[in-house]
Amino acid sequence: MMSNKTPSADLAVCYRIYPRVSGHPVFGFTDKLDLVRLNLETFRAAAGNLKLKLWFLLDNCPPAYEDLIRSFFPSNSLEIINLGGEGNGATFCRQIDVLTAQQEAELVYFAEDDYLYLPGALERSVDFIKKHPETEFLTLFDHAAHYTQYIHQLGGDTISEGEHVWRKVASTCLTFMARRTSLVETADVFRTFAAGNSDLAIWLSLTKRGVLNPWSFIRSLNDGLFVSASHALAWRHATRQILRGKRRSIWAPQPSLATHMEMNGLAPNVDWNKIYGSRIQIK
Repeated sequence: MMSNKTPSADLAVCYRIYPRVSGHPVFGFTDKLDLVRLNLETFRAAAGNLKLKLWFLLDNCPPAYEDLIRSFFPSNSLEIINLGGEGNGATFCRQIDVLTAQQEAELVYFAEDDYLYLPGALERSVDFIKKHPETEFLTLFDHAAHYTQYIHQLGGDTISEGEHVWRKVASTCLTFMARRTSLVETADVFRTFAAGNSDLAIWLSLTKRGVLNPWSFIRSLNDGLFVSASHALAWRHATRQILRGKRRSIWAPQPSLATHMEMNGLAPNVDWNKIYGSRIQIK
């Protein structure tokens, strides 16, 4: 439960950073520090006038990463936690620990080091979630899978806000915004990620989109092993949530306000290369 302490920040952010490049990053990055620099630059611009409280989990990162972070954010809003190579699942659980325990903000954000943000994107997202109390979870990332996979074609409510249409979606990745109270209530489900659950399975068990319908599993076979396996993982790791838990909602903007920096995961309908391609800073 949140204490009676008055929140001192608009948004509490827990970032996790790992110093290796994986996959095929946008713009051909080969050095992770260069990629993180662009990530942090766009994140700071996305925050606009929001007052942030930030924690950074640096998992086996050289000192240059802490120096880079401190060049972007004031020390009085910043806490850095150096880790010794704990890995993906463990650092995600640490994010949960930090964001459920903190009392600086009622809204929290899970951040990863390989995203690009549009200017003011976080500010717009905080405004949206404050205006709409039914919004428990929110992603800035309009994933390409929202347009190609059956599980995302089952329909959902929409809300128009300015130049964006926000809609309920079935799932997202592990970079997202939440109400702290909703995160506390669902923390045990999110922690199953460290036990081998997938991000898609976690969200399907929370939104209950398709997991109670056998046809959804059968139809998902056409969308690849990861999607069909995630249906099974949702039942394996979160049966109680699926059968007895509250149905949760997650909202995503169209067009996207952020994107994963993986070439095969870029958010559609935004020309990311035109916006950011010239701002690469390779030292």
